[in-house]
Amino acid sequence: MKFLKGNRRRSRKSRPPILLVLLFIGTACIGTLLPPLEMNLRSTSESVASVRQTADRPTAQTATEQPRASDCYPHDEAVLSGSMNIRERPSTSTKILGIAPLGERYKVIASQQGVDHCWLDIGQGWITETGYVSGGQAPASEPGQPAARNSAVRQALDSLSRLAVARENRCSPYDSDDYPHPQSVEAQIVSRMGGRIYSPYTGTTFRSRKETDIEHIVAKSEAHDSGLCAASRQVRRDFARDLLNLTIASPAVNREQKRGYDFAEWIPMRNKCWYAATIIKVKTKYRLSVDSREKLALETMLRSCASVTMTM
Repeated sequence: MKFLKGNRRRSRKSRPPILLVLLFIGTACIGTLLPPLEMNLRSTSESVASVRQTADRPTAQTATEQPRASDCYPHDEAVLSGSMNIRERPSTSTKILGIAPLGERYKVIASQQGVDHCWLDIGQGWITETGYVSGGQAPASEPGQPAARNSAVRQALDSLSRLAVARENRCSPYDSDDYPHPQSVEAQIVSRMGGRIYSPYTGTTFRSRKETDIEHIVAKSEAHDSGLCAASRQVRRDFARDLLNLTIASPAVNREQKRGYDFAEWIPMRNKCWYAATIIKVKTKYRLSVDSREKLALETMLRSCASVTMTM
């Protein structure tokens, strides 16, 4: 019995070291778990920092924000040196909302690059930036353009300003036979172009004159309604065979596209500036009038021209 009691006492006394060992092992186990926990905390803090950093970055422009003028037109204000069409969208085929008068100043809200020029959003609609829009000062001549060419454009505009403005009026019946011209003038047209059977409207060179029509730049019927309806038979004959007013074109262009239209109704693919200036020369020579739409279209075109020379 004494032996058993003594053995129990020794067993009780040996328990505390065992507990310490177990505690040490447990602490070691917990220690092995701490590094992953620390890494998780660090990862979480980095994610939070990343979110804050992203929030501090400038956001892309939203549709509700007012657009700014792009590099296409760097000025905040446009000054017009001539009248321009205000269109619904940046396209020459869209609805015209009105006219921007000469000398008007507009705040440029946005701009958009077109094929040949910029479009400016002035709040009321879109207008095309041409040679007579500046950013607060009078537009300068284009660098590298010969003075003679610029003077030719100015001369055309000056002549246009002196033409009578009137609605087309058929004061006498129109008959194409009143405007005869010999077929031989076609050879004269070709000779004037260095022997090339060339149409300035499309830039096409034909193999034979059989493929072309003699084309009146100011159409005979349009000239008739612009003043020749009251002219003598001789003046009409002179007009019909005047080389100043003659070129060549394919039958498709002459008969189906251009027909008897004026400049406000039809413009060629190529040589637009030459075409506009030639119309003004012909109308000046024969004292023909322009209607208001045609005058505006001619002026708008010429204001964008650096030259009125035909390119071949």
